[in-house]
Amino acid sequence: MIPAAVVAAPLDYNAARAIVSLSQPAISPDGKHILFMRSTQDFEKDRRLGQLMLIDVRTKRMRALTTDRHGISDPAWSRDGASVAFLAPGTRDGDSKGKTQIFVLPLEAGGEARQVSDAPNGIDSYAWSPDGSTFAYVTQNDDPDKKAIEQHLDAFEVFDNDYLHQSASIPSHLWLISANGGKARRLTSGSWSLGIVDPYGSSDLSWSADSRRIVFDHYPTADNGDTLGTVVDVIDVKSGKRSALNGVRGERGGHFAPVGDAIAYDRNTGGDPTNGVSVYVTHNGRDAVNVRRNVGRNINGWDWSPDGKSLWLFGPDGDRVAGWYVSADGSSVKRIGFGDVAISTTSNVSKTNAIAFVGTRVHAPAELFYLASPSSKPVQLTSINAAFAKRSYGRVLALHWHNDGFSENGIVTLPPNYDARRAYPLVLIVHGGPQSASTLAFSVQNQVTASHGYIVFNPNYRGSTNLGDAYEHAISRDAGDGPGRDVMAGIAQLERTFKVDRSRMAVTGWSYGGYMTSWMEGHYNIWKAAVAGAALNDWTDDFNLAFYVYTDVPWFPGPPGNPKYAPMWRAQSPITYAQNIKAPTLIMGDIGDNNVVITNSFKMYHALRDNGTTAEFVAYPVHGHFPGDPAQSEDVYKRWLAWLDKYLQVTK
Repeated sequence: MIPAAVVAAPLDYNAARAIVSLSQPAISPDGKHILFMRSTQDFEKDRRLGQLMLIDVRTKRMRALTTDRHGISDPAWSRDGASVAFLAPGTRDGDSKGKTQIFVLPLEAGGEARQVSDAPNGIDSYAWSPDGSTFAYVTQNDDPDKKAIEQHLDAFEVFDNDYLHQSASIPSHLWLISANGGKARRLTSGSWSLGIVDPYGSSDLSWSADSRRIVFDHYPTADNGDTLGTVVDVIDVKSGKRSALNGVRGERGGHFAPVGDAIAYDRNTGGDPTNGVSVYVTHNGRDAVNVRRNVGRNINGWDWSPDGKSLWLFGPDGDRVAGWYVSADGSSVKRIGFGDVAISTTSNVSKTNAIAFVGTRVHAPAELFYLASPSSKPVQLTSINAAFAKRSYGRVLALHWHNDGFSENGIVTLPPNYDARRAYPLVLIVHGGPQSASTLAFSVQNQVTASHGYIVFNPNYRGSTNLGDAYEHAISRDAGDGPGRDVMAGIAQLERTFKVDRSRMAVTGWSYGGYMTSWMEGHYNIWKAAVAGAALNDWTDDFNLAFYVYTDVPWFPGPPGNPKYAPMWRAQSPITYAQNIKAPTLIMGDIGDNNVVITNSFKMYHALRDNGTTAEFVAYPVHGHFPGDPAQSEDVYKRWLAWLDKYLQVTK
C-alpha cells in the first residue's frame, strides 16, 4: 500500500513560538568572526532569553559566549579583536547592582566577563576608544529633587513631556572610564542632554581615529517634545572643550571616519521631519555634502568604509531593502542588491570592508549573512530557523499601481494552496510609521493570517519610505485623504489581479496602521470587520498628551491651540468621522503607551458604541507602544485573527 503524501502544515502562532530571533551583529576588525544576539521566548516565565554568540565566517562554527545571563545587549569588538564588550545588568554589590553596566570578555583567555563600570544610574550607550584604553558612556544624572521626593514633595514641572510622565526629565551626560575599570570621569554637564528616555533613547558615541575626540547628539533638554532641536557636538577628550559641529537643528548620529577628520551624520532632507533621512559628510563642520542626493531613498542605516573614502547606506527601495555604496562626496553611487534576502539589521564594517547582517526570505525567518564587499553576493552563515522551511506558506509577491501621479506598490500574501478560480476574503494589514514600508520579507502575521483563507494586502501609502522623497513627503498636510486614495487604488489593482470577495473585506493595523484603519472605516463603507491597534484617532491628543508635542507641528501649518490651524487638526483626525463607521471593530492598546496615548482608543470606543456600531476594546496594562513580553504580544495577534475569523466567517 502506498502511504499518503505528507502535507506540510501551515504556520500558526503556537508553532511560531519556536522562531529564534537574531539581532545586533558585530563583525570583527579582521572580518573573520561575527558577534550576534540569539533570542528565544520562554512562555512559561513570560520572558525573552538572550545569548551572545560568536561565529567563525569561514567554518560557520558557532559558540555561545554567555549563558544564563539576562539583559545582554550592544556587543562590540576591541580594535585588536582580542576582546569583546557588551552591556548587561551589574553584578557588584551596591546601589548600582542590577543597573546596566559595561562588561569586557577576553576571547582567548576564557573565564568570566569582567564588569568595568559601576555607574549608579546605569549606562544607556557606550563606545570603545580606537586605542583600546577607554570607554565613553552616557548615563543619567542623579535626580536633583531626590531629597524632596523622599519627603513626599514629588510635584514637578511638566514642560514638553507626555501625560504619563511621573517625574521631571533628568539629563543624561558623557563620562569616561578606563577599559580596566576604576574611577569614572565626567566630561559634560548642564541642563541639556545626550538623550531622553522615550522614544529616541541615548545618543550614539563615536571616537575620532586618534582617540582624542568624541562626537555625539546634543538634545536641548531631556524632554521628549524638544527633539527637533537636536544638534551634533564634538568634544576634546583631554580638555573637555565642546563645540557644535555646525549648529544645524535636526542633525544626529554623528560618526567619525575610521581615518582622517571627516564626520558623517544624518538629517531629514531640508531639515523637514516629513522628508526622508539623508546622510551628510563634513570636515570640521564646513561645506556639508548630502551623499544620499543621488540615491533618493530614505536611509535606515549607514556606516563608513574602512578607508574613510566611501559609505555604506541601507534602506527600502521599491519592493525590497537595498544598499548603496557611495563616495564620501556623493558623486559615485553603486547600488547593492541582496537577491531575495531582506535586511533587518546590519553590523559595523570590518577593516576588510566586509559587513554582516540579519536577513529573512519571504518563506524563511531570520538568519545571519555575510557580505565580503560591496561587489560580492551574500553568504548565509546560519541555519538556526531551518526547521521552518518545512512549513506550508502562501505565495508572497509585490503589487504595483498608479494613483495621483505616483507609482505605488504593496505586498500581497496569498493563502497556501491558493486557487485562482475562487474568490477570497481580503484582509488589509497596514504598516505603521507612517514613515516605514512593507517589503518582500518574512512575516509571521501575514502568513498565519493567509493560512486562514485570506488574501493579505500590505499597501504602501504616501508617507512610506520606499518610493522616493516626493512620495514620503506627500503625506505632509494630508494625513488621511491622500493615503486613503492610495490604499483604495491598491485594492482596485488587487481586484484586477486576483478574485476578491467584496462582501468580506477587513482593514487592520497598529499605530499609524491603526490610524489608517480608523480613517478608512470612516471614509469607505466597504468593510466587514476592522482591527484598530494603538490607533491615532485624535491629532490634538497626540500633540497635547503624547511625547510628540512640537514634533507633530511639521505635519500641519501650525499648532492646534491656534484657532487658525485647529480646523485642519480636527479634519485629519479619524474621530471626526466616527459616526460613519459601521464595521464591527476590535480596538486594542497599551494603558502605558506614551506614543499613541490610549485616550485615542477610549474616544473611538465610546463614539462607536454611542452610534450603535459593534466594538470591543481590549487594553494591556503595560508601558510601551506594543506589549514587549511573549505572552501578551502573542495575545494581540491571536485576538486580531480571531476577530477576523468571527466576522469574515471563514473556517480553516
